[in-house]
Amino acid sequence: WDMGEIEPAGLPAVRMEPLLKLRALSVLSDEDMVNFQRSALINPSSPNPSVETLLHAFLPHKFVDHTHSTAVLALTDQTDDQTILAQVYGDRVALVDYVKPGFDLAQAAAAVFQANPGVEGMILRKHGIFSFGATAQESYDRMVDLVTLAEDCIVAAGSKIFPAAKLPAQAATVAEIAPILRGLLAIHGDDTVADPVRMILEFRTSDAVLNYVNGADVGRFSQIGVVTPDHAIRTKNVPLVTPPAGATDFAAGARAATDQYIAAYHAYFARHDGVREPPKTPLDPMPRVILVPGLGLFGGGNSAAAARIAADIAENTVAVITDAQAIGAYQPVDEAAMFDIEYWSLEQAKLSQSAEKPLARQVAVITGGGGGIGAATARAFAANGAQVAVLDLDGDGAAQVADGIGGLGLACDVTDPDSVRAAFDAVCQAYGGVDIVVSNAGAAWQGEIGSVDGATLR
Repeated sequence: WDMGEIEPAGLPAVRMEPLLKLRALSVLSDEDMVNFQRSALINPSSPNPSVETLLHAFLPHKFVDHTHSTAVLALTDQTDDQTILAQVYGDRVALVDYVKPGFDLAQAAAAVFQANPGVEGMILRKHGIFSFGATAQESYDRMVDLVTLAEDCIVAAGSKIFPAAKLPAQAATVAEIAPILRGLLAIHGDDTVADPVRMILEFRTSDAVLNYVNGADVGRFSQIGVVTPDHAIRTKNVPLVTPPAGATDFAAGARAATDQYIAAYHAYFARHDGVREPPKTPLDPMPRVILVPGLGLFGGGNSAAAARIAADIAENTVAVITDAQAIGAYQPVDEAAMFDIEYWSLEQAKLSQSAEKPLARQVAVITGGGGGIGAATARAFAANGAQVAVLDLDGDGAAQVADGIGGLGLACDVTDPDSVRAAFDAVCQAYGGVDIVVSNAGAAWQGEIGSVDGATLR
């Protein structure tokens, strides 16, 4: 569930007493943990409890808060995080060494707390931060206080300005770059299927993003790894870095970079598959985050919502790496730990496994979509999974229809080439490209349609 929209059904309640008995075990497999947690559900039809249910249950407090604070990650994703964390927090928090989430982490955290019962929270190194308390307010206030200490440390360190790379004098636009990238991802697609697979793209830029992607060392910093292992299932471990926007023959350079990325992903899979767990089936090798020097970054996914999540994480990653470098030297968990999370069945279960609708991953433009046949067409395409852009001479009407289907509403006069160009550019910037156009807008002449000349009809 998206925590901004979660409903009660997304918060499965469990009986504590049977869970606490697991504390006496020294070993518990992931499969047995999931089955046992299901047996403790108050409502048997609820979804599986979180993989971190035991981590919360084994702590004695009634209220436990857990976040992946950007500021705290900047402090713990370091080559020497223990020294930094000790300076910032003293004895207010206890540190838990990185362990993959699940039973082992729950036991490790419980043991650390038992040895440090007076702490206000715990930092799971390279992962996140916990606070706890007797009341919800106490736990919340402690979280705010602890994160504020991390933020104050970052402010005191000052802003990190990355030395800039030499970029073309004239950068290309998002509308020019996005369809090239989206086309490359679709051309390569999923190695396990015959047909190419498209993605929806979400573009982001800001001063902070440009400071990072325009840096001469972006190719090095961006390839170290994601800031917390949980992000790997949404973004993979590293992004694709393209040539600068506006570079001579950008398309050829981006294709070469994509080919290199795919080869590197296959090599990464080969290095780690079966080393610690049974052999895995490789996921598709395509990037979910693309960094374009001179322009910004793109998140990719099978829907606009998934692309937004990838872009959100990418912006968060930029912030963490930038702050971490201002404090010391950025260093998250190693590649092997990232692989274990990316290919962990319990993490993969967080992603929707339902069958995609017939028009999923497609971007459809409907002209004259502000009412009547056009509006009905837009709703039909959206119901079948497409990302829909509604164009109409009446911009308000287009926006109203688009709002009802989670699409993009644009004012457009289809008889004006400049208006059409601007509308299609806006669609490319919003979704990465266009796959389907329904040319619905037009005018009807009564009686003598056959006598209207071709130029007028066009």
